[in-house]
Amino acid sequence: MTRLPRTLLLALLLAASLPLHAAGPTGLLNDTGQDTCYDGAALVACTPANSGDAAANPRQDGRFGRDAAAVAGTLSKTGAGAKSFDYTRVCMSGELAGQGACPASPAQGTGANQWACTKDNVTNLIWSLDSPVYNWTAATTTYPTAMNATSRCGYTTNWRLPTRRELLSIVNNGTWSPSIDSAYFPGTVSDWYWSADTYAPDPAYAWYVNFVVGDTGYDGKTYAHYVRLVRSGQ
Repeated sequence: MTRLPRTLLLALLLAASLPLHAAGPTGLLNDTGQDTCYDGAALVACTPANSGDAAANPRQDGRFGRDAAAVAGTLSKTGAGAKSFDYTRVCMSGELAGQGACPASPAQGTGANQWACTKDNVTNLIWSLDSPVYNWTAATTTYPTAMNATSRCGYTTNWRLPTRRELLSIVNNGTWSPSIDSAYFPGTVSDWYWSADTYAPDPAYAWYVNFVVGDTGYDGKTYAHYVRLVRSGQ
C-alpha cells in the first residue's frame, strides 16, 4: 500500500473541507464577492504589500479570480451584476431580458413578459425569484411539482431544490443581510434557505445556507425554512 506524504494528505483534507462555490454544467465557478483584503487592521484594496506571498496575511481571496478581474476592469460579462457576478433577468415566458417580447428591464411578476427568474451566466443555472416557506420534504417534492406545472420561465420540468454548493454559488460575501446581489434576487430574506443535501451523520437533518452572512448549517427536516428552486439552463 502506497502512503501519501503527511503534508500532501493534510493539504488534501483541508481542500476537501473548504466551502467552495458551486460548479455548474459549464464547469465554471462563481467567485465569492470578496474583493478587498485585510491589512492587519482593516479591509482595504488588495496590494502585494498587504496580501502578496511575502505579506503578513498572504494570498487572500480578494487578490484572485473573477472579483480581482472586476476590480481591475478586465472582466467581461454576458449580463450584469455586482462585482464578479454575471446575471440576466428571465421573463416568465422563458425569454431573456431584451429578447423577443421580454423587455430589456422587465418588471418583476408572473405575467408572460415579467421577470420571474434570474440566469447565472457563469454556472448556467436558472433561479426562481420566489422564496416561499416549506419543510424539507415538501421543498423537495410538492413545491417543485407545483413549479413545473406553472411553466415557470418556460420550463415544465426539472425544477428542484438546489444543492448546498449551488446555493453558495449565489452568496455574495462582500455584503450581508442579505448576502446576495439583491438587484438580481429581490426579496431574498435574511434567513435560512433549504438545500437538497441531507446531513450525513443524521438523515433526519438537512443542510441550509444562511443568507444573513452566507454561512451554512443543518436543521431537522420537519422544520419550515425558505426555499429557492433552481434548474440547469439549456
